[in-house]
Amino acid sequence: MKNWIIVFLFFCLPTLLFAQIKKADSLLNVLQGQKSDSNKVKTLTDISIAYSQFLPSKAIIYVEEAYNLAVKLKLAEQELRALSLMANTYNSLGNYNKAMEISLKQLQVLEKVNNPRRLAVVLMNLANYYTQQTDYTRALYYYLKSDSVIIKNNIPGLNYNIAQNLGDLYDRLNKNDSAFVYYSKALGIANKMNNINFIGASYVGLGNCFVKLNNNKKGVEYYQIALLQLSKVEDNDLYCETALNLANLYFSEKKYDSALYYGHLNLFTAIKSEFPTRIKDASLFLGTFYKKTRNSDSALFYFEETEKLKDTINSQEKIKNFQLKTINEDIRQAELAEAKRKEMEERNQQLQLLLIGIFIPIFFLLTLLLSSRKIHVKAIKMLSIISLLLFFEYLTLLLHPRVVEFTNHTPIYELLIFVAIAALLIPTHHRIENWLIQKLTHRHTNLDENIINIKTNKFNLKKPL
Repeated sequence: MKNWIIVFLFFCLPTLLFAQIKKADSLLNVLQGQKSDSNKVKTLTDISIAYSQFLPSKAIIYVEEAYNLAVKLKLAEQELRALSLMANTYNSLGNYNKAMEISLKQLQVLEKVNNPRRLAVVLMNLANYYTQQTDYTRALYYYLKSDSVIIKNNIPGLNYNIAQNLGDLYDRLNKNDSAFVYYSKALGIANKMNNINFIGASYVGLGNCFVKLNNNKKGVEYYQIALLQLSKVEDNDLYCETALNLANLYFSEKKYDSALYYGHLNLFTAIKSEFPTRIKDASLFLGTFYKKTRNSDSALFYFEETEKLKDTINSQEKIKNFQLKTINEDIRQAELAEAKRKEMEERNQQLQLLLIGIFIPIFFLLTLLLSSRKIHVKAIKMLSIISLLLFFEYLTLLLHPRVVEFTNHTPIYELLIFVAIAALLIPTHHRIENWLIQKLTHRHTNLDENIINIKTNKFNLKKPL
């Protein structure tokens, strides 16, 4: 009897895991043979999504690859999507610092992209991460920044989220007046949207405000309205929270029948929804309830269940920590592989530049050699022009990365510098080209004249005296 919670909790896990892995395998088949383009980035992110719930270490590896490819191809939107998936995965593992680090990187990318909606979402996510770490001051800063972006750009669909989040934060900060204002605003938006889930969540927030004002009657009324709304959309997590709020409220008023009813309702919903933390909270309440009402056997049973669930949750936390270590090692290996690939690319580029540098003087020497042979003057001109073009283009090729680094990828400065370089190189190119062609063709002309003179002399020697 005592193990029924855990058995129920993990009953559906293998089926869900199999379905997700099967989906990931089919996407891996699609990935094979794909070119390094936007379609490959999308496939990689889809694979990451498929793995994210059950194999986050693999999810991180594939989304990292998607991100690197998006950066290489300069696909800003897909780069942002990959970063968003990374942040969400780390957040689900409880690594809020890493999630925040990636979200801050998103903000850097968003400086180059005009996407107010995504900017507002990233700012809101940052605030959520700080809220989860109980750093409410920073959370408030990012919520207010997100709110200003939403208002300034009149972004539909986010008005409710920011109002509800601000209400929740002020509720945590015990600033009841501000919490009430924002929860009321959120409820008004939810009613206009006719979104039952949002309506229920806002009623929960307002119920909290009334309870803090010691208006328990109004608090009960709002909690009950919230339960009715939430039951329609099966938002079981918030439903559990609301049922537990009602149970505690009735318990404090010594209305034990109502308290027991909502306590069991909370436990049943938590078990049905497979929420270990909610089951623990419900068991703890019932243990406390039965201890207060002097039912020792029931109290002992629920306290034992609470301890077992604590062990289960601690085990899950240990698994998460182990996954994080595994992920960090996998990422380290992936980063090493990426660094090795970049090193190989740089080495190949340097080798190509070296070969080009060797080829140009060889080609020039070949031109000089041919100029001493009996070939057409136009061919010599063409070879000399090609050798000079190769030399000057090679100079441009060498200068380009230095210019880009110097200007920090600023297009206007790059353009001005290259125009200045061209202004110097083009006249120089023409002067050297004319000089070289004259020298080579003059040499070739002299050679032809010498050959003609020799032939003439031979002819004259054959004439009779």
